[in-house]
Amino acid sequence: MKQNYIVYAGSYAAAEEAGIHGYRLIRGEGGEPRLTEVFAAAGVSNPSYLAVSSDGRFLYSVMEDMTYEGRSGGGVAAFRIHSDSLTLLNTRGTEGTLPCHLLPDEKRGFLYAANYMSGSVSMFRLNADGSIGELCDLKQHSGHGPNEERQEGPHVHYTGYSADEEGLWCVDLGIDRIKYYRIDEKNGKLEPDEKRDIVFPGGTGPRHFVLNGEKRELMYVVSELSSEVFVIQCSGGENRILQRVSTLPEQAENNTCAAIHLSGDRRFLCASNRGHDSIAVFAVDAGTGLLAFTGRTGTRGKTPRDFCLCGDVILSANQDSDTITMFRFDEENGKIDDMDEEIRCGSPVCLIGAAER
Repeated sequence: MKQNYIVYAGSYAAAEEAGIHGYRLIRGEGGEPRLTEVFAAAGVSNPSYLAVSSDGRFLYSVMEDMTYEGRSGGGVAAFRIHSDSLTLLNTRGTEGTLPCHLLPDEKRGFLYAANYMSGSVSMFRLNADGSIGELCDLKQHSGHGPNEERQEGPHVHYTGYSADEEGLWCVDLGIDRIKYYRIDEKNGKLEPDEKRDIVFPGGTGPRHFVLNGEKRELMYVVSELSSEVFVIQCSGGENRILQRVSTLPEQAENNTCAAIHLSGDRRFLCASNRGHDSIAVFAVDAGTGLLAFTGRTGTRGKTPRDFCLCGDVILSANQDSDTITMFRFDEENGKIDDMDEEIRCGSPVCLIGAAER
């Protein structure tokens, strides 16, 4: 789809450095896409993961740190979005270390943050002006996995809504489990329901997920440590693994997966490989929701931590190359072609693209 996009990039940077970047993906002469920087904002440390409100007025970021205002834990920040800048509204401490993902719940007025190092989930109230209110709940996970180096304890990496949006699935890489919490809107709490937890094979390290666009009971989970995508059926109180497919070619080694996203029409699923430095593409069967591998393309940069699909364009955030590279995405067959275009960006680790209104 040939339209213009606003793209936000989060990165690792000190508070006094520009850590959040805003770009416009526009069509030049002949309809060729071009990425131009609109602003670079400082003010918070290590804004590695971002989220934008549904109306495009507010941007939220984690502060992926071990301490916040002299206390253990990282932070979250709220910004008001302007056409060419951001205004910092406020920050709050998560009481969990190294927050790496956050999810605004505008319907109920909450914000959820996944704290990777401590293995916990923070729940905040959201104020009417877009700022972040008080911490109203904190859920601490426990346990460990068989990988002694990476799974010595719980490591929550992602939170996302259940199919009915009445609960949260919280992905814990450290304990090979996705834990389920019902959202108690009245009391501002997360209520666990262990019967709905999803348990993964030991050492696979689930990281992020997306739900099927039509069959919302189907979940696609990328596993960081085993470099796979799992297709999970999670309905009727029973969770079943329907399929697991590798993101790598045979005999590839020294890789960890990172991001997983569906194309705009939900016909293709993509996952990024760090180490192999590529993006794998799978076709989603319209009837069953199962996956079929269609291709794999190098990202022309080291450690593709995240990527975003903007219609017929894919942007890859290459953390260890300090670049964002651009590729053409064929929306008919899922093929990715290198456009030999890149821009410099220090340690980009998150990309969010939104079609211009």
